[in-house]
Amino acid sequence: MKYLEYPLFAEGFVNRFLISEVHTQIREFTRSTLNGRVNEWLKKGFAIHENPCRREFVEERRREVPEYPDFAEMKNGDKLKQYFPFGNPGVDASGFYYRPTYLRMYGFTMLWCDRKETIDFELETCGGLTVWVNEQLICDFTPFTRNMVKKTVVSIPLLKGENSLVVCLDDLAERDTDYYFRMKRLGGADLKILIPVKEEVNEGILTKTEQMLNAMSFDKEAYISELLKMNLNNPFDTSLDLEIVVTPGEFIEKMEHSWKLIETRKYTMKPEQKGLELFHSDDISPGYYYFTAVVTCQGICIKRKIGNQLVREEFLLSGNEDGNVRKKLALDAVIRFAPDNTYKAAALLFMNREYQRAETILLEELEGVRNRKDCSDFHFIIMIYIYRVFNSRISDALKEALEEAMVNYRYWIDEPGDDVMWFFSENHALLFHCCQYLTGSYLPERTFINSGRTGAEVKARGEELLHQWFDDFFREFITEWNSNAYIPVDVLGIGTLYNLTDEENSLHKKAEKALDMIFYSLAVNAHKGAVMTSFGRSYEKEMKGNYNAGTTSLLYVAYNEGYLNRACIGYIPLVLGNYQPPEEYKKYAVIKEDEEMIFQNTQGFENHVNLYLYKNSRALLSTAVGFKPFQKGYQEHILQAALDETAQLFINHPGESFPYGSGRPNFWAGNGVLPLGAQFENTAVLRYHIEEEERIGYTHAYIPISAFSRYKGEEGVVVLEKDGAYIAVKALQGLAIQEHGPNQFREFISQGRDNVWVVRVGCLGENQSLDDVLLAFKNLGITMNGNSTLVTDEKGTEYLLETENILKVNGETVYHYPETVEGTIRWRNRTT
Repeated sequence: MKYLEYPLFAEGFVNRFLISEVHTQIREFTRSTLNGRVNEWLKKGFAIHENPCRREFVEERRREVPEYPDFAEMKNGDKLKQYFPFGNPGVDASGFYYRPTYLRMYGFTMLWCDRKETIDFELETCGGLTVWVNEQLICDFTPFTRNMVKKTVVSIPLLKGENSLVVCLDDLAERDTDYYFRMKRLGGADLKILIPVKEEVNEGILTKTEQMLNAMSFDKEAYISELLKMNLNNPFDTSLDLEIVVTPGEFIEKMEHSWKLIETRKYTMKPEQKGLELFHSDDISPGYYYFTAVVTCQGICIKRKIGNQLVREEFLLSGNEDGNVRKKLALDAVIRFAPDNTYKAAALLFMNREYQRAETILLEELEGVRNRKDCSDFHFIIMIYIYRVFNSRISDALKEALEEAMVNYRYWIDEPGDDVMWFFSENHALLFHCCQYLTGSYLPERTFINSGRTGAEVKARGEELLHQWFDDFFREFITEWNSNAYIPVDVLGIGTLYNLTDEENSLHKKAEKALDMIFYSLAVNAHKGAVMTSFGRSYEKEMKGNYNAGTTSLLYVAYNEGYLNRACIGYIPLVLGNYQPPEEYKKYAVIKEDEEMIFQNTQGFENHVNLYLYKNSRALLSTAVGFKPFQKGYQEHILQAALDETAQLFINHPGESFPYGSGRPNFWAGNGVLPLGAQFENTAVLRYHIEEEERIGYTHAYIPISAFSRYKGEEGVVVLEKDGAYIAVKALQGLAIQEHGPNQFREFISQGRDNVWVVRVGCLGENQSLDDVLLAFKNLGITMNGNSTLVTDEKGTEYLLETENILKVNGETVYHYPETVEGTIRWRNRTT
């Protein structure tokens, strides 16, 4: 039999397998209630909210080891697919599942050993991992701690020569699901991994194909009404067929039949062709997308994913001082470019267009509500709006379907269920409470099946919970601070409640106050029409896709800042209603040329985070100060510098070692280990301390140099400029630019577990050139002494970071946290 051979050195990973498809089965469990406080998980970890269905699953699963599969007909690769890791040390099939779903997949590989011996391997898994070697059960490792990796060490007896290795990875998926395993070789002896293939497979051709996909990239950070071109080179002297699968980055836009949003395009590359022209960016709806290149080589399928944002130039030119015109343009954008979802149906009905199409969309999407899919609350709230506002226009069949959905839904944790809807974050809680209050109001006499309450009782319970929610919100504000992903969801709920309540209703008044608070925060944190700051929850698609972020379009609709886009989940209630954000807040969003602003505040669950922001008309710098230093991170984004929507910098300790993964944290979004962050005026400092137990021992910065007009770098320093502004960064342990693959000329890597990063933003002019900034940062002094970090700048200013006092400047304490939610704003003439 023919094999592909891969070396397995000491401390290396077994990450070459033939793998099965992931078998999925939606499961039902005993219907149970839940307990817990909203937002507490962000402080203590999501494990505090273990769903009873998981306990039931684990108890059942631990009683029985998975079946050993019959691989007799699979060793030639006919029925299994080869897994290509592209930098992943393990095998990963993570994903998002809206309902409780049992997952099971198998993997097969061969290990070659020069002599008979017993070798230790470290197993890591999110899920359960069963291992057989030479058809003998080695272990059934069943931690089943949701999205929390667990490790164990097993001793595996290997024979001289070939040894078959079979693994089974299984778990219960609940919404976002980390689902992977890693198998690390311990000790000193070298092994080989053998992958069986057909005799006609040419290893050299396969290797070249893998290398081709490993090197693919884009030149730009955004494609604005132009030809989309991928850096993908055909290494062969013959033509090459391939597919590009185009998948929207926003996976919750549509509840049902979301596969309709995925598009596959076929291409043929000429011999030795350099670059692949895909299509004009305006050929599909704007947004952040993932592009998966798929090449079938000698019967073996190889694929790799990369992301980018597509922008319509007409949206960048759609500014209008008339708010009603902006609302009409926004509704038109929803109808033209949104998928067939609830928001489009509402826009169609509001604009008196295509009633039947709207009803068809709603009847299809209602299935997600009936099945209590996670995130169904994001859509149900607008269905309820449609039921109320357009009741006289919709058909009796749709009315009946909506009413049945209303009386059968699960509205809160005190009602039983076996679903995996997430109740414990601020935005979801708000939407559940709004739905509960409104449906109870509209169907007061009906019995709601899940709770047994009458509609009037449902309304009363929803009203009680809404008042509690607003009390917490006014006291603590947004725990997932500044989040481009979740602020629009808050606006969806609060805005719809505002639209559906009378002016004298206390909930209407509270909704107006809450919206005012949100738009104050958006305006203060905005720069050139986008919110590009530290975030309490971050995703790569929002961090890199600022033109398409939901907060960007909120700023457009509210203040004629930002840009129109199809991210309508936040602005849909604004364009359907009559709420007007306070005009006086606009001055915070647009800084005058000779001004600079410093904003400090404290917000979130139990004073969750202290925030510091500096901005002038050309640049912004934002830091979460002293947030959980040196603790394990999640999706928290600590520091951001920005000149515009693409000319930006952010730094993190990657949660994964490969780009475009599904982890929380992943390669760019969030931190595996959080730094100690501090900022004073236009300078920020991050101190990292990463323990040896953490697999990834470096930090890195995202700096897309193509988005700047000029840059220079040497001696661990990079300085960049654009439109008269600069960003400067220095890493104590040096910087190395990535020159290969999806992050080429974007990623700057700094090796070392103890490291210090210094970032500064400012303006260039007659008294300061980019060369001056480079020299100043080269002369920056950085020293670490235990837990203390001292940075001395070119003027002799000393920044002392300590975990207790956080920051002293020239010996003086500069912070007075906790601040209020509203915070303090200092204006002054620009000095940088």
